[in-house]
Amino acid sequence: MPRTGENIYKRKDGRWEGRYIKGRKPDRKPVFGYVYARKYNLCKEKLTKARLQHTCHITIKMCGTGTVAEYMDYWLHTIIQLQVKPSTFSNYAAILEKWIKPHLGNKKLGQMGKEEVQCFINLLSEQELSAGSVRNVFHVLSAAMKKAKEYEYIRENPCEGASLPESVKKEAPLLAVQEQKQLEAVARVDKNGFAILLSVYTGLRVGELCALTWEDVDLKQGILHISRTTKRIQCFKPDAKTKTVLVTGAAKSRQSVRTIPLPACILELFEEYRQNANSEYVFERHGHLLEPRTLQYRFKSLLKKADLPDINFHALRHTFATRCIELNFDVKTLSEILGHASAKMTLDRYGHSQMAHKQAAMKTLDQFFARTV
Repeated sequence: MPRTGENIYKRKDGRWEGRYIKGRKPDRKPVFGYVYARKYNLCKEKLTKARLQHTCHITIKMCGTGTVAEYMDYWLHTIIQLQVKPSTFSNYAAILEKWIKPHLGNKKLGQMGKEEVQCFINLLSEQELSAGSVRNVFHVLSAAMKKAKEYEYIRENPCEGASLPESVKKEAPLLAVQEQKQLEAVARVDKNGFAILLSVYTGLRVGELCALTWEDVDLKQGILHISRTTKRIQCFKPDAKTKTVLVTGAAKSRQSVRTIPLPACILELFEEYRQNANSEYVFERHGHLLEPRTLQYRFKSLLKKADLPDINFHALRHTFATRCIELNFDVKTLSEILGHASAKMTLDRYGHSQMAHKQAAMKTLDQFFARTV
């Protein structure tokens, strides 16, 4: 029997079948589309997506008379959602709701031109968004318009040739050597300090730390296996019971799946920490996975105890990379430890030096000058 009003049936083979009207015959009799799933809730989700895709497709196909908002919803929920990780989908959905829909949503898709896109970019810049943020918004809009042209909903991609603000590269915040020593001194005697020490000596991201299980730790070999990350994201599903949801999935990129050797000082602390473990997760709270934001709160608390300026957790990763560069690490090796796509990326981000090292380098000129006098 179907669930009331939903057109979802239990089949004899045990699967659930959902159906929706996707057209009409010349005699006006309906033509049905079907979706199938082993579980009722999954079938209902598939049916909702199929109906949305069909409805939006018809609206948009009518000579481009659909609105930008209608098309963007269609693109996001029926194309992009199947291709990207939940965290990426959440970022795209947030950009759509906060920026694209309010400014461009009511415009007809077929009437979107280069001028409208350029005015939109200029408007974002005027609202004091950073160049990087403007580029992120534009990337979402451009990807959607590219697909609209591919599907022949529009004749030209209005985003082609747009002028974007230049990104100003900022030096990543990090701890100086003395500041790092202050933080380490506090972390070593604090019950929540081991995660901070592990990050500053391996460069792990906060999501990677929180997703770490004891199966990922090989104390005999002295290595960590990194393959997952966790993150709390906004939930944009219509039937969502909460505004946010914690998701754990594959690492950030293919290069982020990596094996990291542990230095002896951290391996020793790891062995001590293992003795009190009572969860499958290395860093846990009440037996469950520790949320990244909880770990960030703990980090802020340690900064205050160490009398250090406020910085974000990611600065520990920058600190690790900078120390390695200063110690003349092989860049290719460092790149693999960090999970970067290339050694060039590592150098571009961390090739700068601390002032103390710049001064030491300049002193070599004194030696040269002494020899020439």
